[in-house]
Amino acid sequence: MKFRVIFLKKKYIYFLLLTLIILILLLILLVSKNYSPTFNKILNDTAIKADLNGDGKEDILSVKKIGEKYDLEVKTKDKSFSIKTDKNSPPIGHYSSYWPMRVTLMDVSRDKIPEIFIQSSNKDTPIQHIFIWNDGKFENLFSNTNNILGFIDCKNNKTPKVISGKLQNDDITLSNYIFLNYKFKNYNYETNNVFMGKDTICSFVKFVQGLPHNESYRPKDIFVPTLDKSSLSVIDKLAGDNNSYVFQDGIFTENKCNQDGEVSEVLWTLSFKGVSNLNSNTVKNYTINLLLTKDENSKDNFYFKITSMYFK
Repeated sequence: MKFRVIFLKKKYIYFLLLTLIILILLLILLVSKNYSPTFNKILNDTAIKADLNGDGKEDILSVKKIGEKYDLEVKTKDKSFSIKTDKNSPPIGHYSSYWPMRVTLMDVSRDKIPEIFIQSSNKDTPIQHIFIWNDGKFENLFSNTNNILGFIDCKNNKTPKVISGKLQNDDITLSNYIFLNYKFKNYNYETNNVFMGKDTICSFVKFVQGLPHNESYRPKDIFVPTLDKSSLSVIDKLAGDNNSYVFQDGIFTENKCNQDGEVSEVLWTLSFKGVSNLNSNTVKNYTINLLLTKDENSKDNFYFKITSMYFK
């Protein structure tokens, strides 16, 4: 039997290597897209594009304000699906100029179909809903009146987890869930005071709610010493507007993980209502992004410190 030996010119070898590298990069991009959350703050009628039923085609999640309520609808290639809550659940949300709805698309089931997470309010009461695509329709899988929503283990090989909790009385209480068989199952997950920057966020919220009176008493432990001027200008803006601030809701997700899958950077988004101290009829929303990075020298308290902040 004769064997043929094929010799390739260098330029063909380079071409094949370049093609292989491009394919690998595209694969990484597609995988990262499936695991990355998409946050959308809804102020007016909004259309969000994503594949929401797993057919590989882009659908449209339409959010509209009808009267004082929000209406959600998904339009696929040949059908429309109205997003409705269960009979015993609170409404999707009421419109408020100072408390915008937040829609987050996140594939916590890792089936390449993102779940729809809603944060809104009903007469100044926070609301959370989770909708999933199941058996040819969208189901209201989960609802509550918590004001904290979070995601962890979404950028590593661990099972993604959803955190729902409440910030109240200078403390954050959290419940932990995993997605299993089209249900969100509560599970025990050991957390502590510094988990995802809990203590830092509580101190920051308390500080903001004391503005403008306590501007000069900015807590030093929650910020890195090298906090830049643009971040400090956020505090100057909040104090200068001379409002009384009330925390409304927040969302967080891991922003970076180390080689062991441990969270090294957390992104928090906090929403505040600002009521003018000069005219109580003037009410605005202030939404702030906070980037927290771990500090190896602060094991017991304020392990995650604020490294930057900006208005969203």
